[in-house]
Parts: sequence; structure tokens; C-alpha cells
Amino acid sequence: MGSVSGAVAQELPLPKIGIVDVQKVLRDSKAAQSVRPEFDRMRKAFQKQVSEQEQRLRQAEQELTRQRAILAPEAFTQKRRAFSEEARNAQNSVQARRRQLDKAFDDTKNEILKNLVIVAREVAESRKLNMLLEKRFVFLSAATMDVTDEVISRLDKRLPKIAVKLPDVDQNSGKGNN
Repeated sequence: MGSVSGAVAQELPLPKIGIVDVQKVLRDSKAAQSVRPEFDRMRKAFQKQVSEQEQRLRQAEQELTRQRAILAPEAFTQKRRAFSEEARNAQNSVQARRRQLDKAFDDTKNEILKNLVIVAREVAESRKLNMLLEKRFVFLSAATMDVTDEVISRLDKRLPKIAVKLPDVDQNSGKGNN
């Protein structure tokens, strides 16, 4: 049995391993940095929109509460239903917009990751590596095994910028129409 395992061991290539810090790539690559200001702007605009809607709804609710004493019960009930519908529509709108922003972020990240795989494969081939591991899954490694900077450099050449694409969202269903 010893000679069989020795023969198998001779056929297997010795492991030549590289390490890639994917989180660093997603943080430091030119493509990732190119979209960060756009996402920050979108996030601020979204938060402003939500705050304005909340303020309008608070004012409408205060006005409804003030009118309760002077309106007939049927009229108040009708206004209360209209307010509830408006609040529900606002909530649906906020959720749809949040899904739209999340999808744009995920699509952009996935595009960067797709290109990361391509350049990581190139790095592995050029260094004759037969395995690349993600840094977060490695407990301890030699610094010479880390190929992250080379991956970022190649990714920056391949994908220096990336455009943020907002999907269309149907306000009624909240589902994207890409």
C-alpha cells in the first residue's frame, strides 16, 4: 500500500497558494472608489426624501387629530382612511426605493467581483499558482503569498471606473423591471 500512495503523491502537484484580500479589493480598487461618491449622494438623497415624507405625514396626522373634534364621525373616518392609505403608499415607495438602491449596489459590487475573478485568474497563471484563497479564510500565511496588490493593480487597468445603474422599480409591486 505504501508504494501506491507514493505513486499518487508523485502525480499530485505541490500546492502553490496565493492569498487575496477581497474586502481590500472592494474598498481600494479604482472601480470601487469611483462609485463611492455616487452611492453616498444617492443615500443622502434617499434619507432626505424619507425625512420629508415623514415630516409631511406627521403634519397630516396632527391636522387630522386637530380636525377630529370639528368633523362629523363619518367625515373623520373617511379622512382617517385616506391618511392611512397615504401612509401605506409612502411606506411602499420608501421600500421600493430602498430595494432599488440595494440592487444597484449589489449589481455594481457583482460587476467588480466578476472582473476580480478574471484578473485573479491571470495573476494565478502568471505566478503559476494552483490555488487562490480569500484572506478572511486564512488564519496565518506568509506575506509573500498575498497577491492582493497585484490583483488591484490589474483590476484598476481592466476596470478603472464603473457606472451605477439604477433599476426601474414599479411603485405598485416594488419589483424591478430590468
